[in-house]
Amino acid sequence: MRVGRTDGRPAWLITSPEHHMKRLLCDGERRIFQICRCFRGEEATPHHRAEFTMVEWYRRDADYQQIATDVEQLVLFVANKCGLGLQVGPADALVDLSSPWSQWSVADAFAEFAQIELTGPEDPSALRHAAQRANMSSVTDEDDWETAFYKILLERVEPALARTGRGVHLLDWPAPMAALARLKEDDLSVAERVESYAGGLELANGFSELTDPRQQRRRFYQERRRRRKQQRDVFPVDESFLRGLAMGMPSSAGVALGLDRLLLLIGPYNDLHHVAPHFMEHREKE
Repeated sequence: MRVGRTDGRPAWLITSPEHHMKRLLCDGERRIFQICRCFRGEEATPHHRAEFTMVEWYRRDADYQQIATDVEQLVLFVANKCGLGLQVGPADALVDLSSPWSQWSVADAFAEFAQIELTGPEDPSALRHAAQRANMSSVTDEDDWETAFYKILLERVEPALARTGRGVHLLDWPAPMAALARLKEDDLSVAERVESYAGGLELANGFSELTDPRQQRRRFYQERRRRRKQQRDVFPVDESFLRGLAMGMPSSAGVALGLDRLLLLIGPYNDLHHVAPHFMEHREKE
């Protein structure tokens, strides 16, 4: 998040510890986690705040499917530690946390829950017209592809995920939606990214890590061009992170989970300051 400085130069509060933790992976660490405060100023919804608490972890020799399982196990671990069992939430909207959680690709979720075929960003009008044919009056001809995408996701897909009453993983996101994620070998238009939901509430966002420094630099510059076109803040390229990738980053996966959202999900809670270290010790023994 951009902040002012007394000398007039731009500065930013950390949006995530991601780059710094990945540099530790490049230095040889195998499993790491961190709980920290993060700051984001661009999102303003009932479930987004400018300041929030994140638990973020990374594993060597893992991919986004294994990270999705980590999220399931962490949520279940916290619920059990708090004496809540497999079902959480109010009586009229219980969420079943039992494993395995449901899995949907983004494209399949758009087709199933919004009756919209997800087309790529190279033709924004195709997605706009598909949304309008599906009676989405909020999508207008002035919307760019990303705006139309998120309107469909927020208005049609996420409410439908809530109605399933289950934990859900939404996988295989369009590549422009995951600048730091590895692309799928059999479909380079899709990234190995997963968002995990419970009761329609997004809890976590993870992916298989992109480890190629040249491809990562290209993706960074694509992201900068996209943000500049949208008249949003354009952040400096993290050269220290790219140098770490050039030294050799192992095959890895990582995820960020909103701790505040987890507390919203489980409601009554106790002894939470013991939960994260015990969970990581449990994972280390596997």
